[in-house]
Amino acid sequence: MDLSKRQLLQDALARAEAHHAFIAVSTPSGSRILLHPDFTCYETYVEGTDPDGQLLTLTYEQIASVDVE
Repeated sequence: MDLSKRQLLQDALARAEAHHAFIAVSTPSGSRILLHPDFTCYETYVEGTDPDGQLLTLTYEQIASVDVE
């Protein structure tokens, strides 16, 4: 588990829940993916739902930065 990325997600989770916002994950390729703050961190990936309720799986390598939107 990438602890630095896990910490970014954890910090964003607290802010997202306080403001009823989405977690915005930026990928190395420049894509931006929105997640509900209902994600689960596993050993090699994160699983959560997008704004439309679709299940998403992101590996830690796919996470460049994390913010709240």
